[in-house]
Amino acid sequence: MPKFGSDDWAKAYMKAINDNPNYKQAASWWEGDFVFVIEPSGALDKKINMFVGLLKGDCTGAKTLADDEEFEILPPNSPPRPLKEGEKVGAEFIFSGPYDNWVKVLGKELDPIQGLMAGKFKLVGNMAKVMRATKAAQELVNSTTMVETEYY
Repeated sequence: MPKFGSDDWAKAYMKAINDNPNYKQAASWWEGDFVFVIEPSGALDKKINMFVGLLKGDCTGAKTLADDEEFEILPPNSPPRPLKEGEKVGAEFIFSGPYDNWVKVLGKELDPIQGLMAGKFKLVGNMAKVMRATKAAQELVNSTTMVETEYY
């Protein structure tokens, strides 16, 4: 069972997203990659950055970034940048929050969009675009339930 935030978990999450027909439909128009930043809190004592590539209903790549691996924020409406070995990861959106809140999202106790509006998460990127994708965000969460997850 992969540990949340590990590279194995990211790969299993990618498969779960791609196996979710409801996500495929809800995000058929979506273009925009994310870096999810899991900040230390509760049982987690280090920051984890995870890249998730999303393009028109498919997850194009997912990986946990190494502790020293930097990423860059791409300008709004930039075309997604495929993951390439040796290149810096780029994403249009950064979604960050404390580990304890991520656990609540994965447990379906906290909706990520409601968490964002309540200040439990922060977003770098076009908020209006994200707000138009609430069904897709819910299906991303539903995809996490398909991944057996070990927590810290």
